Amino acid sequence: MLRGVNARYLALAVVVLGLGYAGFLWLRGEPSAPSLSPEEVQGLFLKKGCTNCHDIRNPLVGPSFKAIAQRYQGDPDAEQKLFDSVRHGSQGKWYDPRTTTAYGIRRVMPAQDRKKLPDGELRAMVRWILRREWRITEGR
Repeated sequence: MLRGVNARYLALAVVVLGLGYAGFLWLRGEPSAPSLSPEEVQGLFLKKGCTNCHDIRNPLVGPSFKAIAQRYQGDPDAEQKLFDSVRHGSQGKWYDPRTTTAYGIRRVMPAQDRKKLPDGELRAMVRWILRREWRITEGR
């Protein structure tokens, strides 16, 4: 057991480390979306592989970005809900979970790793979908 001066130093070190960690968490806060142009965000969908399952207007394996925007229209928590669905994955929101594809595989949105898709980029992509910025590319 520690006594005297050593116990005081240990207690002080614990307090300082605790306050430092609390300060770090407070300063870190919610990651903001990087300021990217709509074209740069659209490039992220291709780069991150989202377009393997999603299209702007037409459903593929997953729903179209247009359908996603329409589903969340008017929902004040839409951004966080969609962010969480992509980050943590989801199943059964768009199709009957009992149905399968032609290959016998259930349709799921796999969780997206922070190392491959940082929070800031994901938030920019979610905002792009929900703000219906996909309309700028419909003519292409």
